[in-house]
Amino acid sequence: MSITTSSGRIIVDFEMKSIQGAPAIGAYLLKFSVAYSMPPHEEPKAYFHKTLAKIYVGKNNILLGIANPEQPKTFKSSIHQQKGGLLYELLISKDALDEIERIRVGEGIEFKLDIIGEYYDGLNQLCDSISIPYIANQKEWIDVLKLMEYRGGILLELPMDIRPSDEVKTALTAIEKAKEQLYYGNYDDVVAKCRISLESIISNWGDIKTVRNQVKTNKKCMSKQQRFFHAIDQIVHFTHLAHHSDEDGEYVSFTRSEAVFVLGSTMSAISSYVESKN
Repeated sequence: MSITTSSGRIIVDFEMKSIQGAPAIGAYLLKFSVAYSMPPHEEPKAYFHKTLAKIYVGKNNILLGIANPEQPKTFKSSIHQQKGGLLYELLISKDALDEIERIRVGEGIEFKLDIIGEYYDGLNQLCDSISIPYIANQKEWIDVLKLMEYRGGILLELPMDIRPSDEVKTALTAIEKAKEQLYYGNYDDVVAKCRISLESIISNWGDIKTVRNQVKTNKKCMSKQQRFFHAIDQIVHFTHLAHHSDEDGEYVSFTRSEAVFVLGSTMSAISSYVESKN
């Protein structure tokens, strides 16, 4: 992808190489690594400067923001070939990063960089731009999330006991595995791990058998606590399909929104369980 003069002479050629990330106060920093090369010219006059990059994301090319070079750079021709690299940096909010996670649904994510700037070729001083598509695969993007120390999802208080009980330890271990699978888009595994987490606590939490019998006989007479246990029991019932086929013997798959619902509900249930034991 080249910036050229009006006569077709190449000033600078750009190639997208990788994407990186870093944490920032109240935001996240995306870094787009671009390689450049400049052919030699006998009469060096042309240059390209004042560059920035419009960043688009997703298959629908949704504008993410405008990235600026890490350092100012003027691409000026010389009698020698020049090569190097440049970072375009973009600060984005947590809401924007959450939206990217929603768009990519556990897979890779597409970006498009429109590199814009001014060039001078000895006669004219004009604006020019080029578009560079780039696909960050699943592994690369998850590495970026780790570098940015991204924490997606909802905020729930989970137990921080130094020595949690065995059932809580099992529940928390399963939750950590479920959270990891959510990043990779393995939503069936998210639900399956949440079921393990719920099963580790529900049998020791209140009289679940009485609640189940009360549901069958007279729902209207259930107390608030019984209704709460019943709601959790329904989450367990929903996650049953993560380990077993349905009544027709068919394998059931879960969507991202369903996995997020189950994960959030399970985390809330663990928090409530620990609170009830203290």
